[in-house]
Amino acid sequence: MKSIQFVYLLFLSTLFFSCTQEKVEKGVSYELAQSRKESIRDIQYTLHFDIPANQNENIAGINTITFLYKKNTSKNLYLDFNEKADHLQEVKVNQNAVDVVFENEHIAIPDNLLVDGENKIEITFTAGDLSLNRNEEYLYTLFVPDRASTCFPGFDQPDLKASFVLSLSIPNEWEALSNQQAEISSSDNKKNYQFLPTQPISTYQFAFAAGKFEKATDAVSGMTMYYRETDSTKVAANLEEIFKLHSQSLNWLKDYTNISYPFSKFDFALIPTFQYGGMEHPGSIFYRESSLILEPSASVNQRMSRASLIAHETAHMWFGNLVTMQWFEDVWLKEVFANLMAAKIVNPQFPEINHDLRFLMAHYPSAYEIDRSEGSHPIQQKLDNLKNAGTLYGAIIYQKAPIMMRNLETMMGKDNFQSGLRDYLSQYSYSNATWDDLVNSLKKFTDKDLTLWNNAWIKSKGMPDVAYTLDNNLSIRVTNDSLGLVWPQTFQYKLVGNQSEVREIVISDPSGYTAPSSSPDLNIVPNYNGRGYGYFAADEKSRNNMLATVNSIENPEVRAAMWINIWEYVLRGELEAKQTLETILAGMATERNPLILEYITNRMSNIFWQFTTPEDRQLISAQIDETLFDLMALEKDVSLKRILFNCFRQTANSKEGIENLKKFWGDEMTLGLEISEQDHIELAYQIAVRGADGSNEILAAQLKNTKNPDRKEAMQFIMGSLSSDEAERDIFFESLKDPKNREHEPWVLKTLGFLHHPLRAQQSVKYIQPSLEMLQEIQLTGDIFFPKGWVEQTVSTYQSKEAADAVKQFLINNPNLSQNLKNKLLQSADPLFRAEKILASKQAQNM
Repeated sequence: MKSIQFVYLLFLSTLFFSCTQEKVEKGVSYELAQSRKESIRDIQYTLHFDIPANQNENIAGINTITFLYKKNTSKNLYLDFNEKADHLQEVKVNQNAVDVVFENEHIAIPDNLLVDGENKIEITFTAGDLSLNRNEEYLYTLFVPDRASTCFPGFDQPDLKASFVLSLSIPNEWEALSNQQAEISSSDNKKNYQFLPTQPISTYQFAFAAGKFEKATDAVSGMTMYYRETDSTKVAANLEEIFKLHSQSLNWLKDYTNISYPFSKFDFALIPTFQYGGMEHPGSIFYRESSLILEPSASVNQRMSRASLIAHETAHMWFGNLVTMQWFEDVWLKEVFANLMAAKIVNPQFPEINHDLRFLMAHYPSAYEIDRSEGSHPIQQKLDNLKNAGTLYGAIIYQKAPIMMRNLETMMGKDNFQSGLRDYLSQYSYSNATWDDLVNSLKKFTDKDLTLWNNAWIKSKGMPDVAYTLDNNLSIRVTNDSLGLVWPQTFQYKLVGNQSEVREIVISDPSGYTAPSSSPDLNIVPNYNGRGYGYFAADEKSRNNMLATVNSIENPEVRAAMWINIWEYVLRGELEAKQTLETILAGMATERNPLILEYITNRMSNIFWQFTTPEDRQLISAQIDETLFDLMALEKDVSLKRILFNCFRQTANSKEGIENLKKFWGDEMTLGLEISEQDHIELAYQIAVRGADGSNEILAAQLKNTKNPDRKEAMQFIMGSLSSDEAERDIFFESLKDPKNREHEPWVLKTLGFLHHPLRAQQSVKYIQPSLEMLQEIQLTGDIFFPKGWVEQTVSTYQSKEAADAVKQFLINNPNLSQNLKNKLLQSADPLFRAEKILASKQAQNM
């Protein structure tokens, strides 16, 4: 009998190898995804992980995959497993053990071992660590967009939704959470969690976290929050508001979509080292802890950001989780609706806020940063392989797309737009859909022709140039010379003469807009209400008039739109940075709107550090420091005071300014602000990067005084970038070439900001070329926002020709760099290119 079994297994093994001659590329190609979608359905993963307390020990895993299979080819079926072959211990196909054939991050399963109908694959493996985010006292998964396969074998594509049945064995003193509720038991000094089966979800939406977490449960909603913050007073001060914001978002979305919350539970974990603001796993949202646990003196902007983040992640339960994009080239679709819904949700929560202004300031400046650069790209991008999906993310998805969708809603009417969304969500519940599917749902409720709008705003890159001529007529054209497109939209112009007039401008075809004007000698304020999107050109007289009058404009939306115009003129060398800085300083003394104050203080910091030479910076720093300090001292509004304090901390550079930073750090003065532990840490960093006397002692004292263990661990890492010794900074930079030293991505980005700080530009420019040489590896090993963050922190704050040339030379030397990564670099380098050009022009004029 044993010999017969041996011969049978040998036969199976021979068949297994004979069917694996085809080649499969790394990642998940579009062709592979399509092939699997045609063959597989009704997937269930039964997963078990045995998690040790020691973060350096391996995690043993077992995955039993059941699915219905349609035999229609003789090709292999490929499972994704982005780990080394030695992480696989055993593979069984329909209860038969087989030799493992592992190729380019895939496990090959021969078609002849599968049957029409139900199949079972059992895999014993060692979990990959890349996306487990293991720390000394906790771990958490982050599988978006294609990282589930770096942990366990599976079909890692969004349109193969599955039910997950997870079990975990964890240390007794730990807690765990996942997408579903769990039964908990104990055995052999371990705590065992058996989670219920999930509803159909994509692999990137599956998640779990385990570790030393505290828990708080809301008695009304039943939600549970997991957290690690050790300041119980701070937690208590935030807890009620956090639960309330989630409940309000859930109720609003239920009413808007006419669909109840589509999953079984709603919990969330606050994680100190989380790579970005939040991730929308059904039933277990993960947040960066500092995004939700705010300081008592948090500004209204920070409180609104928290509310928007919570609303954004909650909206994903419908837009992204209930209905998921078919392929990641439509990832923007889930993000645009999460942002659009978030903007709608926060309105009733902040009735004192001007929400049109909030939308303007939250979306337009960030979108313009990308669209004005050579790295601009369409909202809908092409994707050939999921391994490159992370490069699709950015401000075009998160900021520009909501602007365009709001414009579409305006064009269709709110009720028709809502009806189209309800039809879309109902039709594709627990399934996948494309942008074209949504357009078809929307078309049912409108007679508008969406083709022209779609081609310009969704399918094309960049932003239009909006130019005017003024004689006896005001004529406006909305074009982009390189694309030859028409960009349908509505906006306002103000014509200022003996009498002022606001014109509503509607652009719907190539003819643009032409209408009589009262006089050819007028000042023009283009995009007067801020609703238009593009570069709104103005003649020199009108530009100077905007700069001269902006601080006196009463309407905050108009004032904000003018500031946005002014900044675009500065970046194009059409307004002088020095003159603009003086206007900003004057505006800070009178600006009472926190959204606008935060915007202009950020622009002041940009001008000070990047559009001012080091020599001129020294001449003006004392005036800026004194102005900011006096404004902080006089300000009664805590939110405004906090904005001014944040700006002062970033820009203080005079001898007296640095001494005041030390006084804030040492609690010798507060000016009415509550200086938190994180504030003290940030102050110590800023003092150190300036090379102030006593910096090393201040850093050492702050490290000793820091009570929160997670903040202390972060500080121990970040301090390596703050050494006053250039050789020590060189050693630290070299250490970042090891992926293990880049695991805590927020920490790494913080250190890059210090390594490349403008005060160290002459010493750190040498890091640019080796940093860019690492970019492709960063994209493969880092999470979705890390590549952009890496190049942003590396190149964006420089102003020298040497730095600009280093970027340009890298692009010349790497002609095969993927277009998406090239775009990220060109986006990040745009401020550098502009600053270098403007300063060179100014220098030439002074010669």
